[in-house]
Amino acid sequence: MPLLLRAPGVLRAAALLAAAAAFGACAGPQITRNPNSELNSVRKVSVLPFAETPAQKRIAGEWETLLLSLGYRVMERGSMEKILGEQGLSVSGLVNPVQAPRIGALLGVDGIVFGKPNPKDPYHSYTMAGAPRISEPPPVSVKLVETGTARVVWNIANEAENKLQVSRVGRAVDGALRKAMQKTLGEGAWSNTPPAGFYRESGASVIAFNPGLLPPPAMRVGVYPFLVAARDGDGGVWADKFAGLLLGAGYDVVDRQNLEKVLQEQNISLKGIVRLEDIIKLGKIAGLRGIVFGTVYGGEVCAYQAKLVDVETGELYWSAYGEDCQLDQLAGLIKTPGN
Repeated sequence: MPLLLRAPGVLRAAALLAAAAAFGACAGPQITRNPNSELNSVRKVSVLPFAETPAQKRIAGEWETLLLSLGYRVMERGSMEKILGEQGLSVSGLVNPVQAPRIGALLGVDGIVFGKPNPKDPYHSYTMAGAPRISEPPPVSVKLVETGTARVVWNIANEAENKLQVSRVGRAVDGALRKAMQKTLGEGAWSNTPPAGFYRESGASVIAFNPGLLPPPAMRVGVYPFLVAARDGDGGVWADKFAGLLLGAGYDVVDRQNLEKVLQEQNISLKGIVRLEDIIKLGKIAGLRGIVFGTVYGGEVCAYQAKLVDVETGELYWSAYGEDCQLDQLAGLIKTPGN
């Protein structure tokens, strides 16, 4: 992974100011809404991983969090392309109005979010306080496609990011983008904006809750081994970290070793994201109501994303991401609203 801004002291501060100036000089993302699309008819969506690397899957997790914060109901559909392939379909079929409704019915969603990844790699940078973090250039473009009609509902372009010599410090999804999306949806009479308190942010951590599917008190959950790059350690260790976090928030957490035993007995993969039918099977056998899935990369300076998925429907209860490897900041955010 390329590293940037390693200069100590004054040089590092100067580099940060230069990066800020470079970012400030560029235009923000361009958001285009299709006036022929009824926004409120496309509410239940899935996000297709922008690429197969842990970094890009983590960025897709940022988008799942953003969509929940805007009021979309986000569905986990696991290996989407494999599911469609077994039916003689492909995600590219969404551009075909004839295939689009069948794809939507098969996946149980109104729309699918696609993203074109930025060619720049994530890199190490520093906050103004000198704390190291991973910076992620935003996708070149992201679009929501309605499965019933193959119509693009909205499109976000970040073409200017490719021209920058220094990418901005921070996340692929930031507060400015969220505000811009809120404005765009509001102009289209979007009626599903969640109440205050369902989106929370603290320092390097962000979480968004699904107001239509809140975790009940003492919800019984399991934590699936996180997807990690080979050099970044053991995904089971991250599962244990999140198990402790969830226990502190009042969840009833199944021991990871018992969960992995069930996975092996049922020939369910311990790597990557499983299929929805595997999630349902695992939930029934282990007596779970939800399963946490996550991705982490970057080593000692890391970035992660995690989500709690309903075992019966595949709908997300919440989605979170951050750059704090210790999870301290997320621990103060993860308690269910109203509990």
